[in-house]
Amino acid sequence: MLEDPRFITSKRPWFGRLPEQLTGDYSFAVVGDRCGMATEGVFEKALELLKDLKPSFVLAVGDLIEGYWASSGPAHEEWDELDAKVQATGLPFFPTVGNHDYGNTVMADVWSERKGMDYYAFRAGDALYITINTEHTPDELPEAFVDVIKTVTEQIKRDPAGAKTYLKAFGEALTPEQLQGMSQIKMTIGEEQFAFIEDVLKEHHDVSWTFINMHKPGWKTGSEEFCRLEQMLADRPYTIFAGHLHEMEYTREGNRELIQLGRTGGLPHGEEEVGANANLLLWVTMRAGVPTYRVVHLDSVQDIAGYPPNTAKHTKE
Repeated sequence: MLEDPRFITSKRPWFGRLPEQLTGDYSFAVVGDRCGMATEGVFEKALELLKDLKPSFVLAVGDLIEGYWASSGPAHEEWDELDAKVQATGLPFFPTVGNHDYGNTVMADVWSERKGMDYYAFRAGDALYITINTEHTPDELPEAFVDVIKTVTEQIKRDPAGAKTYLKAFGEALTPEQLQGMSQIKMTIGEEQFAFIEDVLKEHHDVSWTFINMHKPGWKTGSEEFCRLEQMLADRPYTIFAGHLHEMEYTREGNRELIQLGRTGGLPHGEEEVGANANLLLWVTMRAGVPTYRVVHLDSVQDIAGYPPNTAKHTKE
């Protein structure tokens, strides 16, 4: 594990430890947003599947809890529930900060109290993994806006089948300015993170591949900070994982790959709930230092008990 010495804390945001030997080929998984407006049971299904598949480790692109709490008590309760589920898998689990996890000063303080550092890195075999906090300066939402989000989240939790109706009402409750604001993606990284990233990249210049794990897809922000990050990565093959928009997208340009994760429990942002908008996780296999990817659609993964014998087809003599 590669940590910034400026963090004065014994807390860590990850669970478990990396396997001792990852010098050859290995596989890991990436899970998308569990929230906002989580569909109960989906993220849990992903964790159960991963327990069976046994990846070397799991990355999460953020938004693990609904968050946006104005007091610390409910935030701790959400983290207690989520952390217990993750820890029960026994898998090494490496999260990044999402806007739901870190969306105001209270949430940022709770993260710091529970998890300590909000950015870090590690090396696994011939690959480097850097986890970035794109919410360095949280983009705090107005209280009235948060109240609407909380109301709809509770409605969907009680009645998942009515999600589309509640979301439509949610959209109608917002002002045109609020709707426009929701379409804008803002991210901040900050100078301390950049200093850490620069040091890690220099120290591990020999790796065959570099992975960046972040919540917001910086390539859709117009952010100067994201441009700066890409300039730092320009001389090496790299992949950036992000989430936030709940839709699977893959782009390859030269030696860079941009992967926007679909949702792993969060509500779809579009009308459809299939294809790129379906619940899924990403399976990554490193072979000879180069990644390959397989998208696993969770709704297609079924328990064996769902296939009882068809007694009507055949009869005994």
